[in-house]
Amino acid sequence: MSAPLVLSLLAALATAMIAGFLVMYCLTIGGFFSHMVRTGRIEELQRHYAPFRRRTHLKTVYAAAMLIQFLTAAAALAAGWHAPLTGRVLGVVALPLLLVAHRLTGFTEPEETLVSGRPISADAAARYLRLNLPLHALYACFYTLAAAWMLVELVRL
Repeated sequence: MSAPLVLSLLAALATAMIAGFLVMYCLTIGGFFSHMVRTGRIEELQRHYAPFRRRTHLKTVYAAAMLIQFLTAAAALAAGWHAPLTGRVLGVVALPLLLVAHRLTGFTEPEETLVSGRPISADAAARYLRLNLPLHALYACFYTLAAAWMLVELVRL
């Protein structure tokens, strides 16, 4: 098996993993977070989640998983310019698009404030509630599209 093919398989797997995580986020913990904000139980959420997040280094673990997907897709793209590119390009642009969407919508600050345990204003909580699930569902769709496209291109090789 060639190095470009192995990298493409790893990129498809990593991208599918992130897509699955994002789908499950929408169905489980993201829905729970939104429920807690909607029902005015922010302090209760923060009292339990923020220490767990710090103790498990969850922010670092999450960032590493996202970065591994990005780097794997970038390596696969660089290694296989002769093969179909669309899936790998989608895999490479997924993380930058997510980060830009987070920033442009103003979601970055309320999300970090909520999960870190810092006091959150009513306006920031409302922004979090309005954007949390729709943004993550959009990200899940994009990562799923990228992973599926990569797999289709691999099957055609």
